Amino acid sequence: MNLRHLEVFCAVVDCESFSAAAERLIMTQPAVSMQVQVVERHFGVQLLERRRRRVVPTEAGYAAHRWACDVLRTEAATRQVIDGLKHAESGRVVLGASMTMGSYVLPPILGRFKREHPGAEIVVRLADRDVVCGDILSGAVDFGILIARGIPHGLEVEVVGTDEMVFICAPSHRLARRRRVSMAELANEAFILAPTGSSYRKVIDEVLAQHGLEKVSVHMELDSDEGLKRGVLQGLGIGLGLRSAVEWELEQGVITEVPVDAAPLLVDVGLIYHPRQRESPMLEAFRGYLSDQLREHFSGRSGAAPSVPPRGNGNASLLGGNNSTKAGKEQGEAGSQKPPRRAAGRLAHHR
Repeated sequence: MNLRHLEVFCAVVDCESFSAAAERLIMTQPAVSMQVQVVERHFGVQLLERRRRRVVPTEAGYAAHRWACDVLRTEAATRQVIDGLKHAESGRVVLGASMTMGSYVLPPILGRFKREHPGAEIVVRLADRDVVCGDILSGAVDFGILIARGIPHGLEVEVVGTDEMVFICAPSHRLARRRRVSMAELANEAFILAPTGSSYRKVIDEVLAQHGLEKVSVHMELDSDEGLKRGVLQGLGIGLGLRSAVEWELEQGVITEVPVDAAPLLVDVGLIYHPRQRESPMLEAFRGYLSDQLREHFSGRSGAAPSVPPRGNGNASLLGGNNSTKAGKEQGEAGSQKPPRRAAGRLAHHR
């Protein structure tokens, strides 16, 4: 017995006639009778009987009809889901990201993807680099967007762009009025940085050391970009953050970039993934889209205004699916075009 037998049986019950069912299904009446007999042999009982020119189910026939209808409905729904997956129209993607990437870079990109793939469910988990990498290795997360430093063995990195780390201060700070500030002068300033031991702090320490600042005076440690900017605005010290996280405040004059007389402090941003990951059509479509959009963002071609993140701790955000927090609404266009940055496109292997 197969689904076609059930379809014919249900048609006879609905039409109350073998001939009417045959006409509906574009079959001969003997062929319809043979299909119904297959269903009856499967259950070992008579399922249909004639009453005054009508064909009606027996008591067992009613039970078989309800079951057959459920099977056909379930098969149709399942086929629709699978067809959507085959054509990248639906599916679930879990993306891990650092707080900066997840709060400031990804929302407009995910918003555009969601509009093109309304059946997609995109889950974004914001966490420290080590947590995101561990989740990718375990399979709990499909991809990660992180600073491409210190990525553990077993994962691969597709470098999708370069971000710049900038020194920031309050507009009232004495360095805000300077035309140039040497790195040596910064060594004497009070700093607000990420907490000691965090992966982001390790990156900051490495970058500072590469530019001659092996030791700075840290007066406060804060574990979020919003906290860093608020501390800087209150005049508590000099901050160091990714341009992606502070460019809106810089453009609005809320905070000021310290004009350091040194080469730009650049870090690569990577799309992190497991080399042996099995990708569904949705994952494949999302990964390609994300890679292209991140390259465009970091090359400065998009010209979109930096996103202002929602208030909150930002532990996790969800885009798509039922009972979810909607994220990724695209912000308005800025009046000024961002200067283009160097785009990186190499593939680094960590094995």
